[in-house]
Amino acid sequence: MAQKKKLQVFVSSTYTDLHEERQAAVEAILTAGHIPAGMELFAAGDESQMSVIKRWIDESDVYLLILGGRYGSVEPTSGKSYIHLEYEYAVEQNKPFFAIVIEEDHLEAKLKRDGSLVIERDNPQKLKEFKAQVLSKLVKFWRDPRDIKLAIMETMADFSRREDLVGWIPGSEAVNTGAVAEEMARLAKENAELRQQISTMTPDSTTYNGLNFEQMYKILIEEEANIGEFAEETIQVFKDVAEVFGDSKPGLIHLLWLTSRLFRVTNPVKVGVNYPLYRTMLRLEEFGLVVTERDFQAYRDWLLAESGRQFLLRLKLERDTKKAEEIVKDLGKVFLGT
Repeated sequence: MAQKKKLQVFVSSTYTDLHEERQAAVEAILTAGHIPAGMELFAAGDESQMSVIKRWIDESDVYLLILGGRYGSVEPTSGKSYIHLEYEYAVEQNKPFFAIVIEEDHLEAKLKRDGSLVIERDNPQKLKEFKAQVLSKLVKFWRDPRDIKLAIMETMADFSRREDLVGWIPGSEAVNTGAVAEEMARLAKENAELRQQISTMTPDSTTYNGLNFEQMYKILIEEEANIGEFAEETIQVFKDVAEVFGDSKPGLIHLLWLTSRLFRVTNPVKVGVNYPLYRTMLRLEEFGLVVTERDFQAYRDWLLAESGRQFLLRLKLERDTKKAEEIVKDLGKVFLGT
């Protein structure tokens, strides 16, 4: 069953001239099953008002502008009205938004009915520029509160289907707590097993071909990998893995880690003498991390040595290899296809 999320909608408009329209917007948002939010309770000119407004916009899922015939109260520092600043901030933050703009003929009728309260007298040029900015994007127009309600109902239906908008959901539907707990238990068990396997592997007592972990790691990280003969695609894989490990250039440590992935797919690893990987495997054999199983004239079969398996086990605990795992998709193609 789909989650019944409620989106928080920040409603931005001038206040004294749009009481009825704001009420219509709030009713439409509530009817659509969502949550309206606005800044009516904050007095214009409050020094902290913009910081509070920004926080409310950040915490809302959607920004709605209702534009009538007024520019609104001006923020002293910027010289722009609060609704103008709210709109620009929402756009800068890539906040999902929509605007509903009054029809000119309806503004004239509203003027005759309600008087000069609905027309901008102090900053008409700023209102004109702001309106042009709003109209440069897709908008809907309104002549009465019913138009506003219809526009909100249609637009919110579209926003509700967007998976990137999380909104508010009932706690009982928020997550599958059973699945999360099961996954956490599995990871905890795996971690405990790994730690149990290395419980006797201290830097002083465990060696890899005579070297402790720190010494072997230092040699492998400092010995630059000769990957110039590999295909461009393969070289990029090495560089990406090195970057994930936090190293500036590929080294034997990255070659060892990558070839260890091959052992999972093809056991043993068969490499022809003409492949660049062949010389790499010979180098790793010198360190006692891999061993030869069969040696033929045209190719050689390698297996991970016990010291290589122990070293990689320790490496898995020392480095976060999850991102590196995501980089490599088809290892047989990456290496043996060069």
